[in-house]
Amino acid sequence: MKIHITLVGGQPAPVYHGIVATQPDKVVFIYSKNSDDAVKKIKAEIKIDVDEQKPLDTTNPTEILNRANALATKYKDDDITLNISSGLKSWSHLFGRVFDNMPNASVVYMDQNNVLWNYRTMESKSDFDFDMDVLFRLYGNRLENYKRLEDYTERDLKALEKIKRIRMFYVADFNLLTAVLNEKQKNLLKNQNCGKFDLMANGSQSYVEWEKTTKDSIGFVRIFLAKKNGKSQEVTFESKNAVDLAFNSGWFEYEVATLLSKWSKAKSIYLNCHFPFKPNIDKNEVDIIVNTGSKILFVECKTQITHTTDIDKFRSVVKGYGGTGSKGLFVTDAKMTDVAREKCKEHGLLSFSLQDEHLGMSTDKALAFLLDSELFNINTK
Repeated sequence: MKIHITLVGGQPAPVYHGIVATQPDKVVFIYSKNSDDAVKKIKAEIKIDVDEQKPLDTTNPTEILNRANALATKYKDDDITLNISSGLKSWSHLFGRVFDNMPNASVVYMDQNNVLWNYRTMESKSDFDFDMDVLFRLYGNRLENYKRLEDYTERDLKALEKIKRIRMFYVADFNLLTAVLNEKQKNLLKNQNCGKFDLMANGSQSYVEWEKTTKDSIGFVRIFLAKKNGKSQEVTFESKNAVDLAFNSGWFEYEVATLLSKWSKAKSIYLNCHFPFKPNIDKNEVDIIVNTGSKILFVECKTQITHTTDIDKFRSVVKGYGGTGSKGLFVTDAKMTDVAREKCKEHGLLSFSLQDEHLGMSTDKALAFLLDSELFNINTK
């Protein structure tokens, strides 16, 4: 019988992935009272017999060693793997001492890249399924509302180009109409199928009007921008996601997603990702999530960073929703300040600006180069 003994601490992902990688007949969880919730979440995701154990002391070496010896005796005739990826260092050391000396046992470690290392054979294994939805559930979250990149059409792509062009004509009015909305405008945009915002109160003729996509009609947006010197520009576009692209910088998130789609390791891309707290109330929202097939890349998109606290919030989401092995990328349109870049670095986040010089590379290739060079680096915190 294949027995998998796994230490459980604050990171449930390497525990679950260790079980998936070894495919045992029975699992033995070594956990404390503090990690009991993590064990319950892992059990809910596996269909394997469990040898139920009581919570183990976190510091008493005698009790820890006794538990290890008892399990070693119980399973002396079975094929054992001991996963030391999670759990306490005291457990890892004492359990490792016991099982490393047994000819029928192998000590294994699941690293942040979801590579399982066998310390008896010194070989690695990574050819097992990575399930992003399971990972979210292990950390107590559910991804229920999102759009896949393939849900966008050629019309959306043409709309993106029109939005970028008119934005550059008059950035200030464009932002006031589509990004810097007051509460009344936000409610109107959320609850009405059509509407219009203008800047007449500011002495400007600029306006935006829209109509959302319904089962009977496709979405429509018209943006008219008028400068004080009398020059003006207007664009109109129809697409399934026209309103989402025009407002709240949705166009920029879509632009970044299209750049990421050219990266070879992007297996699937999700936009406007909502993690619900309760019905109609979000616990958190992530602009873009990329499933690389071995770990998750969280992406925050902002045309520019006005508050560095946004970096702190993003870092908390990356660690809290994806665990220590996930990566975070902060992308801006405008160049980042040195302060913002340094803060990203301190938090272990990658940073990228579309307006930076990219050593002669195209923007998509420069982004792919950054991600390829950093994706499999081990996070230190």
